[in-house]
Amino acid sequence: MTNIERGKYIDFEGPGGAGKSTQIFKASEILTENGFDVITTREPGGTDSAESIRRLLFELKSGELIDAGGQMALFFAARRLLRDELIAPNLDKGVSVLTDRSYPSTGAYQGGGEGGDDSLILQMADVTMGECKPDAVLLFDIEPEVAMARNNPEDDPYDKKGIDYFARVITAYRDMAENNWGGLKWYKIDGNPGIGEVSEQVTEVLSEIFQKDLKVYGEQY
Repeated sequence: MTNIERGKYIDFEGPGGAGKSTQIFKASEILTENGFDVITTREPGGTDSAESIRRLLFELKSGELIDAGGQMALFFAARRLLRDELIAPNLDKGVSVLTDRSYPSTGAYQGGGEGGDDSLILQMADVTMGECKPDAVLLFDIEPEVAMARNNPEDDPYDKKGIDYFARVITAYRDMAENNWGGLKWYKIDGNPGIGEVSEQVTEVLSEIFQKDLKVYGEQY
């Protein structure tokens, strides 16, 4: 029987407007072109059941009807569903998972942004995720003013917050990366430059994570 090497679980983090969605798409392309099996997902959501919690959570948050603790409970409920339905099964099959947010977002937003209990967030992560935690966290570090200028809130109530909120979240992210929050491996990406320059940084980091000199085919953004 052939032993299948477990896939990598990579978390793309940062405030709205940092460019995560663009870079996770590009990273998936590059890894696929270099022979890796990869899927992408997002939090909250990623599966039908988790997306239903996303809709509820955003509705409650939009109406300011839920505090940090309630948000944490719903985020981790959606996260458990995503873990069981998509992340763990794919990792076990040798497929790498790139996610647009995971529980470090809860640390930055509900912890840093809204004053939630950081130790409780880490406890909830242990219970919810077990051994299925990110192999690496890529933090797209960006100035609050740049994030707000680029940001397109759409249906996300967190992206509609003011600059003070963004600043608290970004400060929390920076502290988390500096201290390898959650015992995770953090990589800081400068998200302020253009897409192409940021993508070059991401490719360099992924080359280290996947222990392969990744080649970039086609045109850069």
